[in-house]
Amino acid sequence: MQTDTRQHFLGSGKKNAPSFIYEILHGKEKFLFGKGTPHRQKDWGGIPVDANIPTAALNEINSIQEIEIRSSCEGVDIWKPTFLIFRFRTAWDQEKIDAFVAGMNAFPDISCGAGIGNGGMYRVGITTALWYQKDRNLFTQWWLELPQKMQTVLTVIHCLSS
Repeated sequence: MQTDTRQHFLGSGKKNAPSFIYEILHGKEKFLFGKGTPHRQKDWGGIPVDANIPTAALNEINSIQEIEIRSSCEGVDIWKPTFLIFRFRTAWDQEKIDAFVAGMNAFPDISCGAGIGNGGMYRVGITTALWYQKDRNLFTQWWLELPQKMQTVLTVIHCLSS
């Protein structure tokens, strides 16, 4: 069960990806340096991504018209777990972003939050207390289920707003 310490909108201010994700998962701020452990990389459409993140999941997320993937990581430990960070391609107001975050947080294996990124735009982070070396099968399953969960929440938001 998720804790109530997660915030929908994280404090403004520029945070790197690991610090942003840490705050989403643990509910408190902490500065973390970037990836301390270099992961084996693969090419995904001209972009280097961690090799163990399923290409099928990235392709499916990328096919969601509203989503622009900004960053991902296969994770290294509980402090730097696997994650996806994205922006909405068009400007979403805070109420819709808050609804998306709440919808994603309804899934027991997801922690989601939003905040202002380094480009001054809202970004959304999705994570879980999981990383590739912890449980490879569960890691792969989590990633492969993520696009459908995102699409479900987006569909509900669109239905409710029309």
